[in-house]
Amino acid sequence: MNEKIKTKEKVFYGLGDLGNNIAYGAVGFYLVFFLTDVAGMNPVYAGYIFMVERIWNAFTDLIMGVVSDHARSRWGRRRPFLLFGAIPLGIGFMLLWVVPFQQTLYQVIYFTLIGILFNTLYSLVSIPYNSLLPELSRDPDERTSISGFKMALSFIGSLLSAMGVTLIVDILYPGKEAYTRSFPVMGRILGLILILCILLAFAGTKERVIPEKEEKQERIGKTILALLKLKAYRKILAMFICNMVAFDIIMAIYIYYMKYSLAISEDLTTVFMAVPLITAVAATPLWVGLSNKIGKIRTYEVSTVYFLVPLVLCLFIPAGNLLAVTIVTILVGVGISAGQTLIWAILPDVVEVDEEKNGVRREGIIYGITMFLYKICSAICVGVATAALKWVGYVESTGDQIVTQSAGALQGIRYLMGCLPAAFLLLSIYALIGMKDKRKGAEPNA
Repeated sequence: MNEKIKTKEKVFYGLGDLGNNIAYGAVGFYLVFFLTDVAGMNPVYAGYIFMVERIWNAFTDLIMGVVSDHARSRWGRRRPFLLFGAIPLGIGFMLLWVVPFQQTLYQVIYFTLIGILFNTLYSLVSIPYNSLLPELSRDPDERTSISGFKMALSFIGSLLSAMGVTLIVDILYPGKEAYTRSFPVMGRILGLILILCILLAFAGTKERVIPEKEEKQERIGKTILALLKLKAYRKILAMFICNMVAFDIIMAIYIYYMKYSLAISEDLTTVFMAVPLITAVAATPLWVGLSNKIGKIRTYEVSTVYFLVPLVLCLFIPAGNLLAVTIVTILVGVGISAGQTLIWAILPDVVEVDEEKNGVRREGIIYGITMFLYKICSAICVGVATAALKWVGYVESTGDQIVTQSAGALQGIRYLMGCLPAAFLLLSIYALIGMKDKRKGAEPNA
């Protein structure tokens, strides 16, 4: 009989993702912008740094999946990593937002090394954290509920990062002229919140699903091949990668889209960075409820088709039209809510499929391999999208320097914001053709 999970524990678990997404959101929304418009880096170099850091993060995710699967302590397999990784992760985050050098070569070296450090620590916390979800309950519907709390608080974390960054650097400080002072302050504030959230996730959760037998050690290549033989995993993996890459591209380009293509003023940037994320939080219960009625796969397909509409509209919003911007950003938020909630609710089903087919529970390695393959793809795609800013004519700026972008650059940013994510979302739907939900008492579609 499955134990009912108390709402309090679901909230504490979700706080971990709030913390993770403060870091993930700030890096995803602002790091490339910080490199080009504060450090004054060429977008090609910024894209290189993002690519190297993300590829490194892919390997550390994979390693941490194996390590956490075989870890043992009085606190469980996953939770000790939250306890001991929280403070180092917060410090690594803070170091991302300072510009200690003005020379390009030194900047590239510094941000590459600090990015590698941060991403190593992020893997140390995030992989055990995500692997913890299937171990809180065996009940698929209960996991969907936990995932709903997780993603709602995840969106709040993204909101705190997206809105908090601009609130500090554009409102509390006088905008671009003070970026070299305000971004380090922002890093320290959000880094402290990140530390607190991870520690609360450790303190408020319990690992219940314990493997019946010790997992046997096997080569990582053999494990990957065993998982890829599962049809359900191949399909869910492709869906997950395409959805997350689409979201990563939106995050990287969104600040450029707001500030330049739509000509949103600095005092309103905070609002429009927050609108889609507030909407995403509010819409999360809608998608959880719908998935309980028609299934997670079907709900994902319906919601993704819907999401294509506001992405296409991004190509046509007139610059400075606040009403049109508000409507489309709200619609974007609803689409983000669905995709990000459902993919994390669908992925844990693979754990049960793997256990039934291969006789072993290995949540950590499943999440590690999944994140490894996703981040390799993300590194390449977002790195290319960032470099494409230069190809469409975008001109970087340093410190308080203000640059007027060409019409070609402004239109190119629109295409990167709308068309590229839409293409990946279409691929994610295609990946799920023939896939059925794993329901309680039903035979898994392996």
